[in-house]
Amino acid sequence: MKIQVLADRTIGSLQEEFHEKYPYLKLVFFSKPHKAFEGSPAKYILSTPEKTLGSIEANPHDGKISIDGEMPTWRLEQLFEKEFGLHVQVFRKSGTLWLETSKTDQLTLQEQNSKGRESDHIVQMQDVPEFREQP
Repeated sequence: MKIQVLADRTIGSLQEEFHEKYPYLKLVFFSKPHKAFEGSPAKYILSTPEKTLGSIEANPHDGKISIDGEMPTWRLEQLFEKEFGLHVQVFRKSGTLWLETSKTDQLTLQEQNSKGRESDHIVQMQDVPEFREQP
């Protein structure tokens, strides 16, 4: 898959395209960089999906990023950083929560997506109605 990174493209449209390919993952944009295998503080999340990539890039320009399911998570984050100066973290669905993958950045995107899919089928004990045998 190739993602177009265009200065006038919105954060939301890029996130949607990625999420269509990897439904149990999402890209989250931050205003500050992070180190490999480290998380990003929530206070730096860019939560406005209408914001353009050009408005958050250090040196706005157009290009493409080739994404392969066998690519380690850290590599995708690094590509966005090095090629466009965009600070992203991959998050993985875990039940009803989204977890930052910083501790599992060595896993491939496909492995992360599979872990998310598996967690979607786990039934939380609080979601199970109480059942008792009737006398």
